[in-house]
Amino acid sequence: MKKKMHWKPFSHKTTSDEDTKLITFRVPNSIVNDFDELVKFKRGSRTSYLVGFMDNFIRNEFKRLEESNRVNEFIHSIRSRNKTTENLPKSSDNVWKTHRDDYYEPINIPHIEDDWENDLMRL
Repeated sequence: MKKKMHWKPFSHKTTSDEDTKLITFRVPNSIVNDFDELVKFKRGSRTSYLVGFMDNFIRNEFKRLEESNRVNEFIHSIRSRNKTTENLPKSSDNVWKTHRDDYYEPINIPHIEDDWENDLMRL
C-alpha cells in the first residue's frame, strides 16, 4: 500500500527553483538532534517531514478558520432574525398612582394560631 502524499514530492528532477523557496531559521541544537534521530529512525528526510508539518498546519488552520467563519455567520444570522424587538410601553407615574389600590394586596403573614393545614387542603 503506497502512502498518499498531499504535497509535491521534493526532488531535483520534478521541481525547479521557481517552485520552491529555501528557508533557513535557527532552532535549538537539542531539538534538531532529537528531530534528526527520529527522522533517521523513520527513514525519511528532514525536509519531507518539515514540509509535511507545514502542510498539516496550513490545512488545520484553514479548517479552524472555516469553522470560525461558520460560527460567525450563525451568530450574525441569529442577530438579524432577532432585530425586530419592540420596547415595552412605559407606564407613567400617574397611572400607577391612580390604579395603585387595584393591585395592592396586604401581605398575609401567617400566625401560629392560623389553621394553615386546612387552608392548604382547600387548595
